[in-house]
Amino acid sequence: MLSQSHHRENQHNVRHPINKLNTRSLALATAIITALVYIACILFVAIAPKAAMAFFSYVLHMDLSNITRVITWGSFIVGLLFWTVGTALYVALVTRLYNSFISR
Repeated sequence: MLSQSHHRENQHNVRHPINKLNTRSLALATAIITALVYIACILFVAIAPKAAMAFFSYVLHMDLSNITRVITWGSFIVGLLFWTVGTALYVALVTRLYNSFISR
């Protein structure tokens, strides 16, 4: 036998088929994935700098082959914080905007 609250919940989902996104969860998930990608990128540049610059030259359509990149703990931490916090804030704003559109 189904409970009355389960029945009400199903009726609510039928009337509102699109659920709102949880801003905090999506921003946190994005920050974690961005941090992992950033760490992989830094490792690629640290382990194989010439191959990394050649790869990014193709991706960015720029000649980066003559650029040397020195990675320090400070530059690693600043870059990690910038990219994770920046993308988390960006996704949080996108989520809030998305949620405001679907609630209308």
